[in-house]
Amino acid sequence: MTTGEQGQPRAPLLSSVWLVLGNLLPVWAVWAGHMSVGDVFVVYWIENVSYWAITIVKVRTARGPATPGAGRMTLNGKPVDASDAGALSFFFALHYGIFTLVHGVFAFVMAFLAGGDLHPAMWLLAGLTLALSHVGSLWINWYDGGERWRVSATTAMWQPYPRMLVLHVAIILGFGLVLRSVGSAGTPTGLDELAPVLLLLGLKTVVDLALHLWERRRARSATPVGTA
Repeated sequence: MTTGEQGQPRAPLLSSVWLVLGNLLPVWAVWAGHMSVGDVFVVYWIENVSYWAITIVKVRTARGPATPGAGRMTLNGKPVDASDAGALSFFFALHYGIFTLVHGVFAFVMAFLAGGDLHPAMWLLAGLTLALSHVGSLWINWYDGGERWRVSATTAMWQPYPRMLVLHVAIILGFGLVLRSVGSAGTPTGLDELAPVLLLLGLKTVVDLALHLWERRRARSATPVGTA
């Protein structure tokens, strides 16, 4: 069997719909009063943890051709072999894991600074929903769609970084806007106070979808290889 030929043409559409639906749950929860703005920051951190774990799987299982001219990476002063998926996945787990840990600290700090009631049960529900949207994409695009035969381990390893950078900038800007607009209790009390929170959620959804489609387009343009 030749890999890369079994991909479903509707896979990016299905995973995109799944991703948007996953992002709509926090939007609905904030609108309905089941989540505060503080909850949103924690939920997005939980999503980032799931994205970290999924990327480790992708790096370990990537079988695409090596990326020419990939930057050199070092671990404890020793170069990391770009052809060694195990070493790359360990490098990513450690490197991105540090960013994720720092992100978690800031997420909880921002959650408490935003004020209002926090809802740990909603953290799990919304975070799990977003995580499942990424797991669905992993299956639909990576395995069933054949992306793993087109994307190298190095490329898979670096994919989360643009997402992390853009989303974190958007969230931090949205956080500043929300702090200026929420009620004194830190909980949206009307449309004027709710609008910045929904703007933050909408901006995150748009950025998430755009980066998701960009990854799919890059994967489709790559040349597949045969099974190992």
